[in-house]
Amino acid sequence: MGSSTDPPHFYVYQCFFRDLGVCLPFTQFECDLLNFINSAPCQLHPNSWRFLQTFQVLCSVLGIGVSLPVFLHFYQLKIGVPPYGFLSLSGSKDGGLFSLYSQSYKNFKQEFFWVVLVDVDPLEGGRSTSAGCRSFPSTGGKPRLDFTGKGNCK
Repeated sequence: MGSSTDPPHFYVYQCFFRDLGVCLPFTQFECDLLNFINSAPCQLHPNSWRFLQTFQVLCSVLGIGVSLPVFLHFYQLKIGVPPYGFLSLSGSKDGGLFSLYSQSYKNFKQEFFWVVLVDVDPLEGGRSTSAGCRSFPSTGGKPRLDFTGKGNCK
């Protein structure tokens, strides 16, 4: 997370907000997945983020709770080639639920944000994650923020 004098932070690619509709703070489901795979947000490929987004929308439309075990029934984690390999989700042996957002999602690595946690103790609750998920305060009824900083996320 940087030097000890840096505030708690992590990186996210601009395309997460611009193209994929990812909002901050992350949903509990997104945090649960990042914790489960022990990954920072930018280590998970954009197509995989789209699977997360679409699964959450599907569960909402069907009126059912979002479940990490159910999601992981349909998707498995693939680890890219070191040292810079991305983590990605692909259909499990039983098949995935959705098709790829883009067959060739490229040129996204050059545009990223440095997200800083403000007025939050990253060790709150006795543990911290590289994604900062446990560190995000609850929305407390405030809207989630999209790329423009406006509360347009559901």
